[in-house]
Amino acid sequence: MSASKQPEGFRTDAELQAHLAALEADAPAEEGFQSPDDYMGAERRRLDELKSEIASLRDEMENLRMRLSAVAQQATTVVRSNIDWADASAHAQLGRYPWAKLAGAMAATFVSVRLLKRLPLGKIARVAIPLMITWPDERSR
Repeated sequence: MSASKQPEGFRTDAELQAHLAALEADAPAEEGFQSPDDYMGAERRRLDELKSEIASLRDEMENLRMRLSAVAQQATTVVRSNIDWADASAHAQLGRYPWAKLAGAMAATFVSVRLLKRLPLGKIARVAIPLMITWPDERSR
């Protein structure tokens, strides 16, 4: 090459050759590059692996959904059987209409407490305590 055809920045052909040699040394080797066909094949394999993994995860999710449904059914069965047991137990202890009898007992307790709160317990205690203290003494005589 003559000096008139040299690219700008290089004064001699030797400088240009040295620069090209440095660029060639810095450039990656062609061995590290994949051809487009190899690259696309690897990408297709990776895509197939991902699709397979997604299908596996979907199968696992469906399996978990079925197991959760079975657990929910079992829980419903347990709750129903416990309710049936409680009802049968109440019938065995209280006879017919046990829940009505329990409601009546609660209402009677509520009314009794209200009535007891209205009683003048101070006056009653003033009379009853001396009687209770003297009662065992009179029995022992």
